[in-house]
Amino acid sequence: MDTDINIVAQKLHLAVECALNPHVWPSERKEAQEYCENFKDHSPICVPCALVLSSVTNSDKVRHFGLQVLEHTIKYKWSDMPEDERISIQNNVMCLLEKGTKDILSEQPYVKNALVKSIVELIKRQWPQKWLSLLADLNRVSKLGATQSELVFLVLLRWAEDVIQFQNIPPQRRRDITQGLTANMSELFTFFMQNLQASIGPTLSMGDTREIKVCVKVAQSILSALTGYVDWINISYIVENNGYLLSTLCMLLSNRSYQIYAADVLLIIISRKGKPEERKPLMILFCEEAMHQILTAAEGASLNSASDEYSFSFLKKLCQVLTAIGDQLNFLWGHAEGIKRPDNFETYLQAILAITRHPSKMLGIHAYSLWVSFLRHKEISQDALLHAIIANLVDVSSKSLLKVGFPSQNNHESCQYSRYDFDSDLDFNLFFSRFRAEVAEVVRQITLLRPATTLQYISHWINSVLSLTIGSEAGHCNLSSPSFLEWDGMSIFLESVMSRIQQSKAEQPPPDKIIVIFKSVLEYNTQDPLILSCILSCISALFPYLKYAQELLPVILQKIFSSVVFSLPGQTKSNRSKAVKNVRRHACSGLVRICKQYPSLLAPAFDEFYEHIKKISSDPDQLSQMEKCTLMEALILISNDFKDFDRQSKFIGEILVSVKNMWMSDEIQSAFSSPEQFMSFIGVDQAAVEPSSADTCGINRSHIIYCINNILGVIKRSRCPEEEQACRSGRFVSNWLDNGQPVYKNPATQHIKELLPNLLNLIKVMNTLWEPQYIQRRHPDFAQAYHLGETEKLTVLGIQPPYVDNMDFQNNKCPLERMQNFLGTAYDTSCHILGNAGQCLGPDIYFEIPSLAQHFTQSSMIIFGNPQLLPEYKMKSLVRILVLASVCHTLDTACTIDVCV
Repeated sequence: MDTDINIVAQKLHLAVECALNPHVWPSERKEAQEYCENFKDHSPICVPCALVLSSVTNSDKVRHFGLQVLEHTIKYKWSDMPEDERISIQNNVMCLLEKGTKDILSEQPYVKNALVKSIVELIKRQWPQKWLSLLADLNRVSKLGATQSELVFLVLLRWAEDVIQFQNIPPQRRRDITQGLTANMSELFTFFMQNLQASIGPTLSMGDTREIKVCVKVAQSILSALTGYVDWINISYIVENNGYLLSTLCMLLSNRSYQIYAADVLLIIISRKGKPEERKPLMILFCEEAMHQILTAAEGASLNSASDEYSFSFLKKLCQVLTAIGDQLNFLWGHAEGIKRPDNFETYLQAILAITRHPSKMLGIHAYSLWVSFLRHKEISQDALLHAIIANLVDVSSKSLLKVGFPSQNNHESCQYSRYDFDSDLDFNLFFSRFRAEVAEVVRQITLLRPATTLQYISHWINSVLSLTIGSEAGHCNLSSPSFLEWDGMSIFLESVMSRIQQSKAEQPPPDKIIVIFKSVLEYNTQDPLILSCILSCISALFPYLKYAQELLPVILQKIFSSVVFSLPGQTKSNRSKAVKNVRRHACSGLVRICKQYPSLLAPAFDEFYEHIKKISSDPDQLSQMEKCTLMEALILISNDFKDFDRQSKFIGEILVSVKNMWMSDEIQSAFSSPEQFMSFIGVDQAAVEPSSADTCGINRSHIIYCINNILGVIKRSRCPEEEQACRSGRFVSNWLDNGQPVYKNPATQHIKELLPNLLNLIKVMNTLWEPQYIQRRHPDFAQAYHLGETEKLTVLGIQPPYVDNMDFQNNKCPLERMQNFLGTAYDTSCHILGNAGQCLGPDIYFEIPSLAQHFTQSSMIIFGNPQLLPEYKMKSLVRILVLASVCHTLDTACTIDVCV
């Protein structure tokens, strides 16, 4: 029998060597791997062969395979083994633990891990019921030498991870083992502390002898093992003996051999959750000795953090420890008896402020999250020590808002740290959005507490920024220009301040100070598109204070309208740069925001407003269709303040004349009559045409998009007055319910209802395009036209587009991209129109349009009768945008039946 085992073991030895040899043929490697796997699954002599292969005389990779076989046998064949074989395996595994490995410094980590996994699999099946002596056995083995001691603590770590953290065992076994660990925790924790003290003691003296290296290795394994226990054991073990464990961990933070391990344990301890009485003992870390040791270690790591990645990693860990201490204080202060301001609170605040000043954004985000918690806390936010550093915090926060630190650049000291934390500018850009949001929230919270402080700071900052000159050679900023970075950061700061200043319960600063800022911004003129966009953000932020200086309204409108038509020399509608387009869109959206929030201020100037928009819209080379649509929405928002149904209805009819003529034209109605006609109209069955200006079908597509965008804009912006009396006096009441409640009519309904049947035809024909016979009619150039575009894929994946300089001219999209954008936008917008029709125009819209429910049903049945036609992402869009919204807002019972059934 022994001979057979040795023969099989030798074959396995050769197979393992072959499978891991990079120079053999793939077919031989595959054959060797299959032999090894087949042996593990089916051989009756797995255990004896595994023990032979695990011998120290074999190579490390063969020993590793032998231990893997042993683990596999315990995991998957244990229940089929007789009891005597189980006991034999248990004894042999303990023998391997005692003398089956090499020296602690020469043994490979993966071999140690394989042995540990086998032992833990045994423990999960035998302890505590069938292996009563386990803890005593581990204690005995740990005394045999440093090698065995390290393995024992690796076993304890893996044991806790599997049972407590990963919970990868049956619930009943987990309960049994957890109860056993809890019952023996006093003995186990004493074992931890005694071995930690014995291992650390010899290493505190300077030296690099082999004995010290061995002790360091053991101590590191003990600290690692503690990470599996300190987050769930009773807090009394952690703070016993006057907090010996905590003081030891703080002391080890200054020892390079242990500091990362100690910081890991400390972070887990200080991050514990639970009741106030369970967290209260952790406030011992605010004592002078512990705080001094933590801050000294942080200061030492900070000195080399820019050039030494290890020091920076340790500094990040310490930053987490410090902020976790603050989180515990934030939880306990005012909630636990006897917990007030700690003695070292001022020192602690200065330390967090130093972390906030650090160039690394990754450190900063932890600090800013803590500041937000402190500033929101009812008692901490009123503490005099916190208020004493608020001015410094405002200054640091303003600098943190600057978008610097890209790993590909070298324009700031934070770039070096970003190269440690981020693989690309894209990763950094994703992170910075979250980081800036935290900083802005700090500014908002400070404004609520001390509005005069933030207002004074922004006043000085604006004066400084206004004196800057545009610094690029071409006369315009790029995204990395210092001038733009200052403007960008300042505009975010100003928006944060202005969004909270009127909500503050503190003494309000005089409006005159803000009006001075407002005038300074309005007087600044620039032809730089990036800075102009920031100026528009500032105007939008300051607009609530226009009520104190209404004489500025003409200046504001002139500033906004000049931005709506902004352009640079040599640029036309067809080749505007992304920066210029952004300015124009920003101006249009800002105008919509102002009209939505303050229509009463703009209503007196409505006629001039309307005439100016008609004038600039009449120039075919000036506004894009999207810009025209956005400005139309702004006009509707102002007209809502008329509170006169007839006047509003007349106005909406005027602005929809061009849309109605285009939408109801014979050409478009014919295009929507059949899939063949529609495909020909939009050009999807024809060869792609370049450039886009020569694509006549592209003009057809743009007309469709223009019409449906305007229809959606009217539906979403047109409203009845909120006050019932205003509705009655303005003739918005169309009927009365039996309970006496009025039924209101929207001034847009009579104009939109004429356009909806044709919209249903569009949805119907676009649904039909997914039928196989029409998919085959696509031209090969547009074979991928129904697929998601690259931008939509990034959106689905939650990935922001690449961070590029938007001063570059926009490259024209290829025909396939243009077609993809059209098909996706047209379909989604059409669904939004129908989905919002009941909500915005009222459920009566379904009764006022003859056979609308039948049209709706016919269009829907094409899809719901053949749900396999649409891909899943299209079906979700249809259900979420159209069906759900329609059902939710079709409140009348009869209407619900007609539309939904």
